[in-house]
Amino acid sequence: MRRISVSFPNEQHKPDSLWRASTRHESLDCAALKGEASADAVVIGGGFCGLSTALHLAEAGLDTIVLEAYETGHGASGRNGGQVNPGCKLSRSALEKLFGPAGGRFHALCESAPDFLSDLIDRKQFDCGFKRPGTLRLAHSEQALRTVELAARDLEAQGVKVRVLDRVGAAKLLGSDAYLGGMVDPRGGSLHPLELCRELARAAVVAGVKLYEHSPALAMKREGCRWVVRTPSGKVSTDQVIVATNAYTGSLSPKLSRSVLPVNSFQVATAPLAIDAASRILPDGHAAYDSRRLVLYFRKTKDRRLVLGGRASFSSKSGESSKIPDYSVLERTLQDIFPLIGGIQFEKRWTGLVCITPDFLPHYHNPEPGLHMVLGFNGRGVAVSTMAGAWLASKLAGNQFAEFEIPSTPIRTIPFHFLRAPFLNAAMQWGRLMDRLGI
Repeated sequence: MRRISVSFPNEQHKPDSLWRASTRHESLDCAALKGEASADAVVIGGGFCGLSTALHLAEAGLDTIVLEAYETGHGASGRNGGQVNPGCKLSRSALEKLFGPAGGRFHALCESAPDFLSDLIDRKQFDCGFKRPGTLRLAHSEQALRTVELAARDLEAQGVKVRVLDRVGAAKLLGSDAYLGGMVDPRGGSLHPLELCRELARAAVVAGVKLYEHSPALAMKREGCRWVVRTPSGKVSTDQVIVATNAYTGSLSPKLSRSVLPVNSFQVATAPLAIDAASRILPDGHAAYDSRRLVLYFRKTKDRRLVLGGRASFSSKSGESSKIPDYSVLERTLQDIFPLIGGIQFEKRWTGLVCITPDFLPHYHNPEPGLHMVLGFNGRGVAVSTMAGAWLASKLAGNQFAEFEIPSTPIRTIPFHFLRAPFLNAAMQWGRLMDRLGI
């Protein structure tokens, strides 16, 4: 009989994010679990992956409970940049070399994720500001430009109608000549991440999911042929447990926590741009990211704000950073990329944990019968995590997506995980130097 325990921090985290300030959808404000309950499946985590899993399990006829430690969208799902990006780090051939035929299905899942999300938004009529003009991938150096051009040729071979951009073409779509070129991937887009999360929560509840907020899972224990998940004021007996906590796993599963690197992604948002500047910056509404080792990602919102995110430090603390230097580096960078904005005021600053895996791939683990873990979306979670949840729900309901798969792998802990903070900060400084040198 195995017991997995957790000590849960008494944290009342209220990120000062643009998304929380601008959402048009109220939180469901669900009650905490009290007493005993039973379900076919229990999902731990109320983010994109967990809510998508729960929604699709309920639609398949399974009685499903979601346990969220704070409120839905508290973690990365409610704080990210809202970019809907396709694909994963490795090519199809590289994934097939690692996983055989399953690697091809893995690649297909990641590449198809924006289409899946678009169809889900249409099917459920989610109001989350979704638009899909494409994503700009920008090259900051000659070497990076060659890499982008190679990537474009690979996508063209797959039938994706990408557009390769020279410096003039990139400047026209960006409103800045800060980059040497790039490409447009037509599959990409953007949305309001917290609104998507709350729309997923509402759809799940309508489908019959019981959603309990302020209900951290304190322990998971196998009792006979069922699992028991305990919270501060209740417990649930279930056949299947899905851990969808990503970078916020904490000590719920210490081994799982030691298999990933939770790092903060910092974001800043300007005041609304002047109309003239807004018409020249990202005029077609593309979301963008660049080729640096410390990737920058940015977009313009409906109310003419510029939002930029990146790794200002590699802190892995889950609390909101209040260190001005963590944000001022991003503010200076945004002003360097877009001189048009001048000395505009920055009105919002926030951060949240991104879950990085050593191989930069999403991971699926099934370490014991009835226990499933999906995490590690490496900054591409808006679309990929939502589709991963639907894939897992289909698998558990016995109606697998034949053409898609996330191969099951054992949990592999990272050696000297406790030293991650100084190691990652050293790696960040090295990466920043290489970016400056254009290498």
